[in-house]
Amino acid sequence: MRNSMKRILISAIVIILGLSSYSFGQKEFMTVNGKKIEVFISGLENNQPGKPVIVLENGMATKYDYWETIVNEVSKTSVVFSYNRPRIGESENDSLPPTVAHINSNLKSMLLEKGLKPPYLLVGHSFGGAYIRSFASKYPEEIAGLIFVDPIDFTKKGDDGDLPYLEIGLTKHQIDSMFAKPYTKFKEKLYEEMPNFYVEEVKISSQLTKNDFKDCDSIPLPDVPVHFIKAGEYPKGPDDRGETSFDKKKLFRINNNIQMKRWIELLNPLKYGKLIYLSNSGHYIPKDDPETIITSIRLALNDYYKIQKEKIIKE
Repeated sequence: MRNSMKRILISAIVIILGLSSYSFGQKEFMTVNGKKIEVFISGLENNQPGKPVIVLENGMATKYDYWETIVNEVSKTSVVFSYNRPRIGESENDSLPPTVAHINSNLKSMLLEKGLKPPYLLVGHSFGGAYIRSFASKYPEEIAGLIFVDPIDFTKKGDDGDLPYLEIGLTKHQIDSMFAKPYTKFKEKLYEEMPNFYVEEVKISSQLTKNDFKDCDSIPLPDVPVHFIKAGEYPKGPDDRGETSFDKKKLFRINNNIQMKRWIELLNPLKYGKLIYLSNSGHYIPKDDPETIITSIRLALNDYYKIQKEKIIKE
């Protein structure tokens, strides 16, 4: 009774003062390889053996704050683990490249240290999609589900990046001319001007792309609930700059269609695969449409329990 009253009072104070914070949870610091990592765990009272732990993996160089609405709702029934990778937020710089192997090793050790044992339902936004795909390849038996929120396209291989430009009518020579030198200059300027935590993750993204994301998808997806949530709203801002010989909005649609076609091919062998398209949401779906992610998590959990029930019946 006292705990319930305490929560009500805290919530009231947050509303009255206009504070932005998670409803029920605790920010803390964990030590990994001698360095502090900022974590936020909510819903610990829901941690039970065999019940999936919801793990949130941020987009490139972003902090866990933007999951707030999702954490507040999902933690009412599940334990939710979110954190900031090294160099980001209040997490210390561990001076190591944020490779998928390193980040996943950090994540696994933190989860176990907090008594958060598998199975895990992983939710990765943007670049976080590469990390959770890699985690699923390394620990396939520990996965309850995977939700890719407008992820970096780890299904893109070789020259697949040229496909939307070819479809809109450009030649291979035009594509190479458009990207070769300008892209090199862009990276050089980026590395000089952007903060270290951003540059380090950009470098890893480039390495993954060059290696066709082999560090991410070394084995097929486990047969668990897997969702792809795709943003369909054309991005506003920097992408509108500059004149081109083609319709950039049309290119955006073509690229989306090509990506989703590859994602559907991944989902087809799975019993509980889902593709969710959001025509009115931009890339930052956790902010633009958190309700869809909340629904996706609930659907994935329901399907996970169906799978467990089916296993028991077979036995």
